[in-house]
Amino acid sequence: MWGHVGVSKAWENRLLHKICLTNDDGPASPGLLSLAEHLKDTADLIVVVPDGQRSASGKGQTLNRPLRVTHDANAIGYRMITHDGLPADSVVMAQHFAKNLDLFVSGINAGANAGYQSILTSGTVGAAIEAALRGYPAVAISMEVSSDNWFSQSGKDTDFHVICEMATRIINRILETGMPRNTSVLNLNFPREITDRTRVVVTRPAKARLKDEIERRIDPNGSPYYWVRGVEITPPKDTDVYEVLTRGNISLSPITIEGVTDAELDAVRDFVRSLSL
Repeated sequence: MWGHVGVSKAWENRLLHKICLTNDDGPASPGLLSLAEHLKDTADLIVVVPDGQRSASGKGQTLNRPLRVTHDANAIGYRMITHDGLPADSVVMAQHFAKNLDLFVSGINAGANAGYQSILTSGTVGAAIEAALRGYPAVAISMEVSSDNWFSQSGKDTDFHVICEMATRIINRILETGMPRNTSVLNLNFPREITDRTRVVVTRPAKARLKDEIERRIDPNGSPYYWVRGVEITPPKDTDVYEVLTRGNISLSPITIEGVTDAELDAVRDFVRSLSL
């Protein structure tokens, strides 16, 4: 059940679409809270998030211990539930606490999730993919920030109004007409600054945006340990990474879960036949 709020018309209108908002940055994320404010009066909104920072969790789930709800209260216009699990666990928890959901939205993440390297690592996108695997339309929303703030709750000084307005338009269109054909998740990435010249560009995800550098250090006991750092590489043109990081545009990329073609299956069949298996 949705609980008792009594302060928002959205909650009194059973005809409104039911949206679950989640993220991987936790309940204090400025991007999450800003988007919740934009959605709460036009949707039947529930927010289900991990209770702290869970970036780079991918689609991991908590299967080796119980999940615990650490907060469950009604904010002004929506219910917020936090738990001690991972972002993808939020989808499972949302299905338990809210029935007949129409859409999952994950974000607004601090740091762009552009390129498959980031897409497959991101807890923000991972939660959206988990929702899509369970049959829900899903949108992942991220905003580029300085690399120093990738694992923080950055964005306190950001004006999220433009980002939330555009995200809300996309969300409303999905609710009206459905997802674009053959699309499981829409991955929306915003640049660090939005100007009058900023455009929305439909893009393919790049393969990678970073190369690894490993820094070896020695601890006080004389044993080595290693920091893995990501260094930006020059992205291919016409990709999400290029548009967001190089050109300062907004990228919108489809993610397709069932993406294997008949031609690819035939190629693997030929490969197996060549092995005489």
